[in-house]
Amino acid sequence: MKRETILPWPLHKEHRTPYVPAIKVEGGTLLFMSGMGPHKPDHKHPHVPEEWILPDAAGAQARLVLDKMKRMVEAAGGEFRNIVKITRNLRSIDDQDKINDVIHEYFGEYLPCSTTVLVSGFVVPTMLLEIDGWAVIPDRR
Repeated sequence: MKRETILPWPLHKEHRTPYVPAIKVEGGTLLFMSGMGPHKPDHKHPHVPEEWILPDAAGAQARLVLDKMKRMVEAAGGEFRNIVKITRNLRSIDDQDKINDVIHEYFGEYLPCSTTVLVSGFVVPTMLLEIDGWAVIPDRR
């Protein structure tokens, strides 16, 4: 898979944005990932209060979500760095910097494109965020 970051304007290193403006990809298959919250992957439906115990810190919840996304990409035959687009749904904008730090930790030099949405709440009331994503899994030739 060929991945090219498109930078139509200069990025300011001091701002440490958790995304890039655009990514051009060739030679892969699209993987669309549903929104993931920080609860365990095999949680019950409908949601039950016994499963609402989550870390209080947004960074810890972000790690749980990104770990699940990593498992999904790997199950599809890719790697975490193949994720090219995420949408972050946050309950509080005050958590954004903590979540950004975790995104930098996980993505490193392979930052995705990103959209951030502020929401009033989630189905599980202890959730602070939900993230969905798109990945491009390289063609195996």
